[in-house]
This record gives sequence, structure tokens and C-alpha cells, in this order.
Amino acid sequence: MGQRDRVFNLLSLVVLALTGITFLCYVTIAINPHLPYNPFPPRTQDLAAESLPSTATPTRILAATWTPTVTPTVTPTPPPSFTPTVTPTPAPTDLAPTPTPTPTETSAPPTPRVTRSPYPFTYEIFYETPLYGCAWMGVAGTVQDIDGNPLTGFPIHVWGGGIDTVVYSGDKQLYGDSGWEQFFNSAPMEARGIFRVQIHARDNPNHPPVSQEIVLNFPGYCSGSMARIVFTKNH
Repeated sequence: MGQRDRVFNLLSLVVLALTGITFLCYVTIAINPHLPYNPFPPRTQDLAAESLPSTATPTRILAATWTPTVTPTVTPTPPPSFTPTVTPTPAPTDLAPTPTPTPTETSAPPTPRVTRSPYPFTYEIFYETPLYGCAWMGVAGTVQDIDGNPLTGFPIHVWGGGIDTVVYSGDKQLYGDSGWEQFFNSAPMEARGIFRVQIHARDNPNHPPVSQEIVLNFPGYCSGSMARIVFTKNH
């Protein structure tokens, strides 16, 4: 490379450096125009002076003073009190005697009495879910005296729907000491007026009935497919 080429290359580098410095100066002046090397700084004071409005001194106007007018208070005068005048009524001189009424003798109503059952045994019946689950339908129960003590050995006649049998209290102690039961069907079914139950005398050889005839009404669902009867001896 000759001497002339080296001179031109050096000048090119100088021009490129000056161009970069000039660009940086423009950038800094654009960011802050108040730099000392800015040849045309903005006129801050003149513009501020021109933008400020003239100061006006407000005039304060005082309103006239209002003096309230005092209204005199009127005290009401109470009305004169009224005193009633009582005129005495003359008592009658001749008064007829007032007859004394004769009391009427009223008989007390009769005391109601509980009608005694014609049978020595009464009963209560409940429709429940069988102890064996829903695959069982039938009748069961217990026999007791008036104090709740179990009574065993009483024959209980169960019939209807092709069944005619006698079970005895105390044979199924699953329900208690005097428990008894009779199976009807392996699934719940609606059976109203088909099956009947009646308890009979234990000590009489003829075993007459000692309760009224009970008609069973099964609803046809599991929670009512066992009729539980509690026989109670009342007299």
C-alpha cells in the first residue's frame, strides 16, 4: 500500500469519527436542549414570562348585615277549669222487696268410663322391615301381660292365602321371650285382607279365641312387609 492510500484511509477514519461525534451531540441536545454546546438554546425565561397571566387583585364585596327580627313568644292562657255540679237523687221511700231466686239443682255429668274389651287380650300392630331383610314377608310378634311380662305357650292362629297354621308364643325368641312368627312370601307384595291372625286360650282344652280377629294389610314394599303384633292381656 502506498503513502497516498494510507493518507486517504486515515482521513476516512477521521471523517467517520467526526460523524459519530456529531450524531451523539444531536442526540444529547434533543434530550437536553439546555446543554452549553447547543448553539440555539430555547428562551425559557421569555416563554415563561409570556405564558404567565397578569395578576388581578380580586375585589371583596361585603354583604349587608342581616338583623333577625325577634318574634315575641305567645304564652297560651289555660281555659277555666270545669267543676261538675252533682245533683243528689232523692232515694225512693217505698221499695218493693226483690224476690230471691230459688237455685236450680243441677246434676253433675256422669264420669266417662273406658269400655272394657270383650276379649281378655288387646293388640297393637306395626308394619316394619323384616329382621331377615327384604327377601321375607310375614307376621311376627310377642305376647305379654298388662305389666309387660312375657307370656309363653299361647296358641296363635294364622290363616289366609293358602296358609292355615298355629304358632306358639315363645317359639321365636328372636323377637323376645314370648316371640312368635309366620312366613308368608319370599318378597314383599301387596296383600290387603288376605291374611288374618287371632290368639287363643292357652289353658282351656277347647282353646277359644281370646282376642278379636286381626286382618293384615301389607303395602307391598320392604319397609312394611313384616306385620309385628303385640298381644297384651288386660283382664
